[in-house]
Amino acid sequence: MRRPALLVVLAAWLASAVSVQAQAPRALVVQAATEPPGLDLTATPASATAGVVLYNVQECLVKVDAHGKLVPWLAERWHTADNRHYTFFLKKGVRFHNGRELRAADVKFVIERAMNPETKHPYPQYYANIGDIIVKDDYTITFSLKAPAANFLLNLARQGSVIYPREAVDTLKSAPIGTGPFTVADWVRGDKIVLKRNPEYHVKGLPKLDQVTFRFIPDPNAALAALKAGDIDVSLFGLGPEHVADLKKDGRYEVIVGETTNDVVMSMNNSRKPFSDVRVRRAITHAINKADVVKLAMFGMGRVIGSNVDPLNPYFVDLANAVPYDPARAKKLLAEAGYPDGFSAVLKVAPQYYYTVRAGEVITDQLKKVGVNVKIEQIEWGQWLDRVFCRPASGCKEPDYDLTIIGHAEAWDIGNYANPKYYFRYDSPRFQEIYARSETTIDDKARRDLYVQMQRMLADDAPVVFLFIHPRLVAARKGVTGLWKDLPIPSADLSEVGWSPAR
Repeated sequence: MRRPALLVVLAAWLASAVSVQAQAPRALVVQAATEPPGLDLTATPASATAGVVLYNVQECLVKVDAHGKLVPWLAERWHTADNRHYTFFLKKGVRFHNGRELRAADVKFVIERAMNPETKHPYPQYYANIGDIIVKDDYTITFSLKAPAANFLLNLARQGSVIYPREAVDTLKSAPIGTGPFTVADWVRGDKIVLKRNPEYHVKGLPKLDQVTFRFIPDPNAALAALKAGDIDVSLFGLGPEHVADLKKDGRYEVIVGETTNDVVMSMNNSRKPFSDVRVRRAITHAINKADVVKLAMFGMGRVIGSNVDPLNPYFVDLANAVPYDPARAKKLLAEAGYPDGFSAVLKVAPQYYYTVRAGEVITDQLKKVGVNVKIEQIEWGQWLDRVFCRPASGCKEPDYDLTIIGHAEAWDIGNYANPKYYFRYDSPRFQEIYARSETTIDDKARRDLYVQMQRMLADDAPVVFLFIHPRLVAARKGVTGLWKDLPIPSADLSEVGWSPAR
């Protein structure tokens, strides 16, 4: 009589175990190279912040999807008859993480706050063309533009245009509230950020994960060790290109190599001598063998570029050889500019991004051959943002650097070169005029022609040395699904990421 009873107990235990396993938290641990300086997308341009917050915690009226297409999001649709008046119809039933329903008045508040100079929004230019914002009812809002704007919809999908409730402004820096698939549950400074599933997310069936933990591991070798030890499931940002070949041979992992909009450049402070002289800037560009930079710093992974627009952009022009490697030409230009014996300069880099130091070491050796002696100074990321990038919130008046290397991950960001106060300090009235025309040109062919002009002008004026496009390098444990192949916008969108049933 005991045996049947024992079998019943065993069967019940097994059923319970299976049930517990089925209900176990669907968690994912991902590695990122850099910890965000803050979580407020309306206060920082840092791609590290966008990687965690954009589309995961906070969302926009419009979204850039995995294929780079603009799709309706918090707005279920929009309408314009003249490219000057856009009416958006909000999705009903969308709730902020604090439980309140999203209304059109929230959208008006967010965009008007971005337009207010006192808020020191990092992208005020995205909203400069907006005239009136009219709330027609709780779910309908109309934007009236001063002139047609080719990038208006794109600007509403960018990181600075996330929608949040008015009452949550004071907590944006450390605990942002939005409408996204996840909420910020914990932030252990120097270690990790934990996101929890939003049970009231407005997209049915998403997210697929109950918890996501971002762990900040800047060193590529340490990231690889954490992956192989099982401490992380995915290396999202920071995998070393030197590790790709070996990981591809390891059946435990899936490796993704894709495109990004992250153009890596060596900026020159155009407002500081000798870089205020275009001949010096061209000389520096001629002195750098970009192919060798990619080979030595990136193990051959990365596409050499010669201007600002990335290959994911439909207006991309390949100008990789526009200013070719030519040390003799570099020396001649330096002599013409009054520096026959060269000069000395300091290259400030943030080592949180491994490629900045590696590329810097290659470039300093190359520049030495034409008489330019460069000293590398490594500074913390926060210092780089305050002193080099000269973010307004820090009170910085003038960028403090000669040279610096960083990747610019934001898509369609050629407008930075039309801003003389941007940290490049490139000030070209002709470029600014062409860019302004491109922003109000709706015809695709005409706009492409203007973009070709701008790219060629940047290659000629050399405000920065355009180095390479940083590739999308991701390694994930087998069984992780839903990761984007390319990165058309700097977001680690994890809303559709999950584990395969065979995990």
